[in-house]
Amino acid sequence: MEILAVFPLSVVVFPGMTVPLHVFEERYKRLVRHATDRSPPRFVVAPPPGDAIEADGAARPGEVGTVVDVVETNENLDGTFQLLAHGRERCRLRFDRVERIAEPGGNGRPLWFAAVEPWPVGRGDPNEEQVAAWDALEAFDRYGRVFFAPEARKQATTAMPDDPPYQASFVCANLRLPTAAAQRLLEAETLADRFRAARVAIDRRLDRLGGEGAGPASEGSA
Repeated sequence: MEILAVFPLSVVVFPGMTVPLHVFEERYKRLVRHATDRSPPRFVVAPPPGDAIEADGAARPGEVGTVVDVVETNENLDGTFQLLAHGRERCRLRFDRVERIAEPGGNGRPLWFAAVEPWPVGRGDPNEEQVAAWDALEAFDRYGRVFFAPEARKQATTAMPDDPPYQASFVCANLRLPTAAAQRLLEAETLADRFRAARVAIDRRLDRLGGEGAGPASEGSA
């Protein structure tokens, strides 16, 4: 079982998606150096649960995260890093084999390393998955009409993957949900469950918007 560095960041990375990360805390910079010394360079992003703060103020990683490959690393003049991280696979962290290492000469906040167990999303009846995907993609199109600028909608249509697991990841990654809500989508047991949960999240967001009497917006991009 692979041991990887764990970043308890408040961001959810879905498999197949590439995200930019700005790393500025000293302990995370050390983890970047550790991760990029590997071949291939990779680490785990595991958002902390809301109550996962230890006595020293450090965030403790959650039990479910995503293994990410580092596809690009740029160190800035101030010692911070700009990374491009590509989601590889969902995983569980083996807390019975977690190492919590105090930062030498630092503020005492820990560095995390954990045994990683792959946890691929469950696959079921292809027909059920296809119906769930159609519903989610139709809801995502309605979402885009409200929240995306026209050019961003066009880009989202062009960038939509053909493979159903990556379609689900693409939809979930572009909903701009709070971390806890996005994490629930990541933790869906099956692919059909993830599509259905994404559709529900979209419907609720659009219902709330209608209840507030707001008109169409063109914020952000996909």
